[in-house]
Amino acid sequence: MKSVIVISVVTFVLIFGGVLVLSAQLNKAAGDRGRPELAPDDYAASERVFHDMELERDRIQQEREELKMRQARVQIQEQVLSRGNKQLLETVERLAKAQKAYISEKDNSATKLAKMYEAMKPDQAAPILGSLDPDVILEIMARMKDRQAAKILARMDPALAAQLSTRMSLKGGA
Repeated sequence: MKSVIVISVVTFVLIFGGVLVLSAQLNKAAGDRGRPELAPDDYAASERVFHDMELERDRIQQEREELKMRQARVQIQEQVLSRGNKQLLETVERLAKAQKAYISEKDNSATKLAKMYEAMKPDQAAPILGSLDPDVILEIMARMKDRQAAKILARMDPALAAQLSTRMSLKGGA
């Protein structure tokens, strides 16, 4: 029985050792085929490729930095424009309020003057109104009662009365 065990162990060692030696030789043969020898021209070409890749990487990095700077400038410009737009809107709002106040004051003033001229006799009101700007006269007469406006218009200079009548007919007023 000892001889069978000894023969089995020797056979196992021989087979296992043969497999290891054969495997090592196959790996070496495969490795030699995978890495061919490089010629000096190949080294120079690979150096040029690496150099070109470095240049391209540097160019890309520089473009990224320029892009970041441009983005920062655009953000600043957007902020400035936003502030300017906000100020412009505030100014427009103030002007609209001032315009409303002006129109309201102008209307109140014309209404007040219309009442004053209505209270006067037509012979007294006509010369005073006739000396005013035609636009002001129209504003005042538009707020007067038709009958009183007609009496004052009849006592005005005929040329001015004709001009005012024409303009009132175009406005659709008095």
